Amino acid sequence: MLESTRKQKENSAPTNYDKSAAEASRLFLGYDQESIIRMFSLEHDDETIRLKFIDQQFSIDRRSGVMTCLDTGVSGDFGPTLSVFDILCRSKTPIHPSGEWVTLAQLANRIGSGPTDPSGMMRGAMEKFTGHPELLAKACEALGGVPKKGGEVSYLLPVFKELHVWLQFWDADDEFPASLRFLWDSTTPEHLHYETVWYVMGCITDRLCQVV
Repeated sequence: MLESTRKQKENSAPTNYDKSAAEASRLFLGYDQESIIRMFSLEHDDETIRLKFIDQQFSIDRRSGVMTCLDTGVSGDFGPTLSVFDILCRSKTPIHPSGEWVTLAQLANRIGSGPTDPSGMMRGAMEKFTGHPELLAKACEALGGVPKKGGEVSYLLPVFKELHVWLQFWDADDEFPASLRFLWDSTTPEHLHYETVWYVMGCITDRLCQVV
């Protein structure tokens, strides 16, 4: 299965997503890798930098900038590549969460204008978990989530190092449809552009659907 996925990616024409990931890899090479390694205490050698993003292990080739998921063997995946490189290159200091949680709309006000309704992006996850909150809880735990009060299903999910998101889910009832939202630490703008926040949410919802 994994070998088939790799071959399909190798044989298909590059998409705009592929080109964006390749450009992000190229730009990463212009940054001080040693400084980034020290800032985040990353495992490394002369050839690679190794890190964990959400629940998966990745390796960055220090000469090409290409990021590969060590769990699947897939290289240059758009969402993880853009997300990780934004954190590594935007951050001026290590991640120190404030403990103040803000909504996507509040985050947009702090970082800049942009869409604030992720319902379209979350459609697949909503279809899978509506009526099955126990399945979502199982998926959150598979990603290393920590239970937290605040919602029918509520978990603190890892993103990178000390950067986490707070997932809250309420299942549908006779009056209201199901609701899924992410809360972000108020320091997120120090480490992510607003556009990248959406990439991270997409990576998380993809993983939630994949692990159960």
